[in-house]
Amino acid sequence: MLFTEYDYDTDIAVQREEEHRIAFADGELKGKLDDARNFKALGISPEIIVKCTGLTLEQVNGLK
Repeated sequence: MLFTEYDYDTDIAVQREEEHRIAFADGELKGKLDDARNFKALGISPEIIVKCTGLTLEQVNGLK
């Protein structure tokens, strides 16, 4: 049994908000990975990159 009525506008707003959160998180991760690649190119150790970016050591070591 439903306790609330379906509201199309609310449903669309919730979906858009969720899509925005996902896109923001994806963009944030992409930025961290780009920073880590640049740090690696400069010869900075993976341990320092992990501390600076918040990425895992596996993520840093997996970068090209």
